[in-house]
Amino acid sequence: MLLFKRILNFSKAGVSRSEKRKAKRYEVGQPFPFKTVLTLLGQDSEGRTVPSLDSGVDWSGRLANLSSSGASIQLHSAATGVRGGRCILTFSREKYIFKIPGTIAYFRAYPQFMLCGFSFNFPDFETQKAYLQLLEPVSIGAALTPVDAKKVKQDTAGLLKEQFKGPADAMLTINRLPGNTVRDFDFRMNDYGVRWREGMAKVEPYGLPSGAKAAAALGQLTAAQLEEVRWLFCLAVPNIAKTVPPEIRKQLAKLVA
Repeated sequence: MLLFKRILNFSKAGVSRSEKRKAKRYEVGQPFPFKTVLTLLGQDSEGRTVPSLDSGVDWSGRLANLSSSGASIQLHSAATGVRGGRCILTFSREKYIFKIPGTIAYFRAYPQFMLCGFSFNFPDFETQKAYLQLLEPVSIGAALTPVDAKKVKQDTAGLLKEQFKGPADAMLTINRLPGNTVRDFDFRMNDYGVRWREGMAKVEPYGLPSGAKAAAALGQLTAAQLEEVRWLFCLAVPNIAKTVPPEIRKQLAKLVA
């Protein structure tokens, strides 16, 4: 069930803090790397109530946003649901399948689709933790906002530094050469990060010493942890906010493909 087995190991106390930080809804970028299906329970394909609450209809959809307590999803215009109805949201990718039960908050009709909003009913802490692992990269990417240029320390001659701040300690730092070419970047994702420099075929992941805010030290993570940090980067990039210039988003996307 857990997306990450070696990093993002939320504690119950940490989950409480994360819920406060992620109370807002984050727009889900495209392409989202998971297939999402919403099962509307207790209804047939025409929205009629059926006797068994465990019966229902599966609708593939496009996630619109996520928060720590719920989500909204675009469904086919034929989908029907009612406030207070039960549902199950399924995330799947290759062998990974993760399901969360929920309660419908609203069902709104638009010309090309239906929009369903719902709150999650986490059955246990492990399910909640697994979901927060999935929400973490979405929130990191979607919340990036530009740092005022006057507050960015230009400390390397011949380079122009730009920074984009996210939640907690998330930070994307870009160094440009004359002509606007990206020479390198450092994407800090709270306790982890990746670096890249012109000429590198892939990003270099790293971990931060516990509690450190200064420069990160390489080599403290296992090979398995480093691979999970790369995956964290791959999940964050599709969700990076449009406040980040398109050429930077395109450069990052190339390193995910």
